[in-house]
Amino acid sequence: MKLFVPTVLASMAFMLHCDVNALNVRIPGVNYNTRKGPDWAPDSSKCKNAAEVQKDMYALKGIADKVHIYSLIDCNQAELVLPAAKNAGLKVHLGIWTTRSHDYLLQEKNKLAYLIDSGLYDDNLVVGLNVGSETVYREEISAITAISFMNEIRDYIRNRGKTTPVTIADVVDVYNDNPRLFDAVDYVSVNQFSFWEKANVNEGAAVTLDRLKRLRVTAANKGKKIVISETGWSSGGSDPDAAVASPENQAKFFSDFIQVARSHNFDYYWYVAFDSKWRVTNGGKEVESDFGIFKEDDTMKSNFQQLTISWKTPRAIRNAGTNLLLSENDGNVYMSSKSSNWLVQEQQVWFFDSATQKVRSKSSDRCLDAFQAWDGAIVRVFRCIDNEPNQKWTYESSTGKLRHVKHQGFCLDQDPAQGNKLQLYGCSPNNMNQQWSIIDPATI
Repeated sequence: MKLFVPTVLASMAFMLHCDVNALNVRIPGVNYNTRKGPDWAPDSSKCKNAAEVQKDMYALKGIADKVHIYSLIDCNQAELVLPAAKNAGLKVHLGIWTTRSHDYLLQEKNKLAYLIDSGLYDDNLVVGLNVGSETVYREEISAITAISFMNEIRDYIRNRGKTTPVTIADVVDVYNDNPRLFDAVDYVSVNQFSFWEKANVNEGAAVTLDRLKRLRVTAANKGKKIVISETGWSSGGSDPDAAVASPENQAKFFSDFIQVARSHNFDYYWYVAFDSKWRVTNGGKEVESDFGIFKEDDTMKSNFQQLTISWKTPRAIRNAGTNLLLSENDGNVYMSSKSSNWLVQEQQVWFFDSATQKVRSKSSDRCLDAFQAWDGAIVRVFRCIDNEPNQKWTYESSTGKLRHVKHQGFCLDQDPAQGNKLQLYGCSPNNMNQQWSIIDPATI
């Protein structure tokens, strides 16, 4: 029998959540689980029912366009989420959980067959299908086996007339260490947590870019799109193997990451929709329970309620004397001419925020920094730090000068006699080496 959520139930859920807290920006997607209890609990305590799932979907409607689930069969996720998401106007990215056991894959495959037969698998609703999540990273199966599992599922849905793109979700290093994955998948799906790499939160988004750099080059060469299938930050608990978890740090990483994702046109799924206190009861780490945007009762956490995000405008910074562009790569600033290479093009784009007085690199998400106050002083990019005086600049459109706020009387300067070296130098009138235009990159 085809499972559906009655219209009355859906309407009641909508009425309950029409005033749900929402972010002032939308994110592409969010990870979701129908679990509410540990493995050993009875289904009534372990798994959400249809009404609870529908309530969740209406909450998520206010922040995202898509939801991603990890399994078709665990807590009957697919049968509950597909109709509830459709009612809420959300798209669904399906997930098939994999283990060492091929028999478990067959259980997921049987559920997939039912979803297609029953009509729940709607081509206008389902936007992607992950076969496995970090199974290679956990060393449960090899990359070759992961590809075999994925091919089995992809061949099956293709034979059933489905054109949904199919992939394998795993960590960045698994893809980098197994190039055959790039060829096998329809698109690259990676989980990347600066949080679990113990990053300073001020550099969380920058570390994400660092980790993705090699992967992005390989994917571009293969003509494959990248989707960040998981990224996030915990708001509570502590763990010596993780970064500092706090509501402030979670909001900080969220704000920085979505700016980076927007500027690079990344598709992504935030981890995760709701806090999951049951994970601790299930034997998980304390920090694992607090990655959600919402509390378990579907109310948005206060650190997200307080966020107001405004998008930054990309700019190129061109020198009047040489017509070269301020550029950055791996922490080094340099001057370059217009390029057709997409990586170099990214290195030539900056975000100048007159309110914070920061000049932030698109390429690395780090800030233009000068820590010395003398002629020829070093100019570099460094981890962006709130209210760091070495990273404050003002731009005078009338003179074209980028003046350093802390080191008064010093300006950003390039020296053609030293290979167009970038440096801090005493401001002088009519010096073409110190005249800059901040322009739309599209006009270069």
